[in-house]
Amino acid sequence: MSYLPGGAATLRRARHGLIAVVAIGGIACGEESPTLVEPPTPGAIQLTTVTSGFFKDEGYDLLVNGQSQGTIGANDQRTIPGLDAATYQVELAGVAENCAVEAVSVPVASGVTAQVQLDVSCAHAAAVSYSLRASRDRPNLENGEITECTFGLCPSNSEWDMYVHFDSQTQPQAQVRQNQTTVVEIAHLPGVAFGDLTEADFMGATFTTEVVAEALDPSSVVLLRTDQGNVYVLGNAVEDPLLMTLTFDAALIAEPAS
Repeated sequence: MSYLPGGAATLRRARHGLIAVVAIGGIACGEESPTLVEPPTPGAIQLTTVTSGFFKDEGYDLLVNGQSQGTIGANDQRTIPGLDAATYQVELAGVAENCAVEAVSVPVASGVTAQVQLDVSCAHAAAVSYSLRASRDRPNLENGEITECTFGLCPSNSEWDMYVHFDSQTQPQAQVRQNQTTVVEIAHLPGVAFGDLTEADFMGATFTTEVVAEALDPSSVVLLRTDQGNVYVLGNAVEDPLLMTLTFDAALIAEPAS
């Protein structure tokens, strides 16, 4: 039998290399795999606007942290997606001067849609005060001018909207009566105070061109729709039966649809 020179040494080196490879492979297999961290899922804000009152806007500019997010209707809903988890300031711009709304802080969590509602309240026009003598003083609510009618005889029946009638058989005595010549309409809302009138009260009112023999007291209002189509609320009534005068406030609450 013959042997190749260096055969034993070569075999030993090969065996040692195999052991080293196995050892390295064992260390690699024993290591833990790196943990994959999922990126945070964006959140969102779903905003609802609810507008009530008089002379309402059709819509507003929507701001989130002072940045415009486009427009939103007066009674509408919008969703702002793709938001990081944080607290956001949500507000409306372009709101009419007679309307009021407060900004809100909205916390948004990862993967969650936060719900928020902004309530916009709109007031009617500023009130104008009148103090009228029974039958004699007859105001034009459109411009505030008063026609004086002596003994109930007026120089013109087309320049005024209403007058005050006193009925000594009722308590209170003062009644508001509309100009039937120009077809002014009237609606009585008993139990509704001037400062508490709502859009729902107005929408539910029943108007008539007939004279309604019902006194106006401090806890009620009347609505008058003029021949121009404008609607006024009259209230805060204070009567003086001795002087036969009625003091009240009047304010424009609606204009004819354009």
